[in-house]
Amino acid sequence: MKMPKLTKSYVDGLKTQEKPYEVWDSELKGFGCRVTSRGQKTYYFLYRCKDHTKQRLKVGVHGSIACEIAREIVRGWAGDVARGINPKDHNKKQKTEEKQDIMIKTFLDIFVEKYKKVHNKPSTLQRDLNRIRSSIVPFLGEIKISEVTQEDILQFQEKLKNVPGQFNRCHSLLSKAFNLAELWGYRPKNSNPCRGIQKYAEKKKERFLTNAELEKLDEVLKREEVLGVSSPYSLAAIRLLMYTGCRLGEVLNLQWEEVFLKEGYLYLPDSKTGEKTIPLNKSAKAILTNLRYEKENPYVFVGEKPGSSLTTLNTAWYKIRSLANLNDVRIHDLRHTFASLAIKQGVDLYTVSKLLGHKNIATTTRYAHLEMKQLIEATNIVDQIWQGKSQEK
Repeated sequence: MKMPKLTKSYVDGLKTQEKPYEVWDSELKGFGCRVTSRGQKTYYFLYRCKDHTKQRLKVGVHGSIACEIAREIVRGWAGDVARGINPKDHNKKQKTEEKQDIMIKTFLDIFVEKYKKVHNKPSTLQRDLNRIRSSIVPFLGEIKISEVTQEDILQFQEKLKNVPGQFNRCHSLLSKAFNLAELWGYRPKNSNPCRGIQKYAEKKKERFLTNAELEKLDEVLKREEVLGVSSPYSLAAIRLLMYTGCRLGEVLNLQWEEVFLKEGYLYLPDSKTGEKTIPLNKSAKAILTNLRYEKENPYVFVGEKPGSSLTTLNTAWYKIRSLANLNDVRIHDLRHTFASLAIKQGVDLYTVSKLLGHKNIATTTRYAHLEMKQLIEATNIVDQIWQGKSQEK
C-alpha cells in the first residue's frame, strides 16, 4: 500500500478501526499518526539513535496541533538525529530549562495545587496562603525559581526581623517548597537556598488566666449574652473553648453529628492530631444544650451564610477581652488556662494530655512546672509535721 502524505484533510478522513493503527508520511521519514480504537489521532516521530535503538517521540494530538506544525517539529528533530543529537534528551533539557525559567510566584501556585491542597487541612492551607500572599510573593515573587539564592533568603529574613515568628513560618514553608522544586525539576539538586539559614529564636507564649481574670471574663460574657448585641454563637463558642480546652478550629468546625450529649462527649474524626474524643463537663453540655439548632445547617456554631460555620472569633473575642481588660490574652490561652486549672486541681499530666488531645505527652510537659508547684505545696504540707515535731523538742 502506497504511503500518503499526511495533511490535515487526510488525517481528518482517517476512520476508526477495531484496533489501533498507524499511518506514516511518504515524504518525511519517521513522521506518523496513530489512530486509536476510540478515534484519537496522535502525531509521532519514530527514529533510530546512534546505538541503533528505536525511539518514539510524541508530537501532539491532532486538533490540538496543526498537521503542518507537527511536520515542522518532526523535521527539526530529524535534523537533530542526523547531527547525532537525541531529540528526546534535547526535549528533556529544554523542558527543564522552561521549568527553571518560571517565577517564584508561579511555582508557589503549582506548590499549593500539587502539595498543600493534598496534604494540609483547610485551616493550615489558609494560613499558609496568607503567608504566601502577604509576605513571600511581595518580596520574592518576581525572581526566577532557579535563581533564588541564600542571599535572597537572608534579605527576606532581615525584612521580617520585627516579626520573627512570621519569618520562621515562612522559612518552613519555603524550605518545603524548594525541596519539592528540586524533586519536580524546577531547581538543581541540593540547591535549597533555605538550607543553613537559622530561624529566629522564639519564646513560647503561655498566658494563664488567674481566678480573678476568669471571673471578670465570665462577668463580661454574661453581660454580652443578656444585651444580645454579639452573636450568640460566638459567645457560646468562646465558652466551649473555656470549658473543654479544645483548639479553636475544633470548635468552629464542630458539626452536630459529632456531638453526643447524652453520652457526654464530642467525637472528632479528623482533628489536628487525627481521630479524637473530647469529654464534656456539665458546663460544656449546658452550652450545647441551649444552642439553637439551625435546620439544613450541619454546623453547631452557625456562620452568616446559609449552611456555613463561623470562620473566626476575632471580632467577638477582641471586644470581650477589651471589656474584661485582658488585651494581652489570645484566644488560644483559654486552652492553656484549661490545662493549668486541671493541674491545679490535682489532675496528672498524662490525663491532661488526654484531655487536650496531645499525640505525645511530651507536648504536655510545658505544664510540668505547674504540676511541680502543686507537688511542692503537697510536700510542704507533709513538712509541717516535721516542723511541728521539731518545735515540740
